[in-house]
Amino acid sequence: MRSEQESSISRPLTLMLGVNSNLRVLRALVQHGGMLAASQIVRVSGLSRESVRLGLISLETSGIVVSSGSQHARVHRYNDGHWLAPQLTALFEAERDRFVAIKDAVRQSAAGMPVFSLFIYGSAARGDDGPDSDLDIGLVAKAENLAEAVEDVREALREPAEKLGFLPNVVGVDFEDVRRLARDDDPWWKNVKLDAIVLAGSRPEDVPTLQGPVHG
Repeated sequence: MRSEQESSISRPLTLMLGVNSNLRVLRALVQHGGMLAASQIVRVSGLSRESVRLGLISLETSGIVVSSGSQHARVHRYNDGHWLAPQLTALFEAERDRFVAIKDAVRQSAAGMPVFSLFIYGSAARGDDGPDSDLDIGLVAKAENLAEAVEDVREALREPAEKLGFLPNVVGVDFEDVRRLARDDDPWWKNVKLDAIVLAGSRPEDVPTLQGPVHG
């Protein structure tokens, strides 16, 4: 049985947000707050040119995006006068604020601990994580403090992880681990260095040169 089409008058969110490209184009425009050319939306959203083109057509039809200029110099903006604009803006703000809160929770989980580097890595850092992906969290500490630091961070994240809806996976390495991974040109470590979003301290590969831990 084929799915029924939903009403655009009673279910306008299906038209606006029911397509991946529409959602990502709209997010780019809301977060920017001004006029953007299609090429800029491509860069910000990570969509193809064709997906952006189709998304803009759909969103213009619904009135949530307005465009101006000639065919070859056309710019687009979020229509903040649209009747749904306040609610949609609030949704995108809540989405952004949640990730900020997650990073703050991870940062606070290691506050006062003998940790030299605290970072997010993996799919969440790259931005290609899925709904079942862990939030990979790495930390660097001296060997004698490592196990306790990892366990303390895990324990500190239990409540915020449940509240904010994420799955922390905490991995720790000590100074000798860092040297060995670098010396062996370890593939996992190369990806960590490439992806890492540092939340406290130095970059993980620079830690062996530091003199003291970060006290967040």
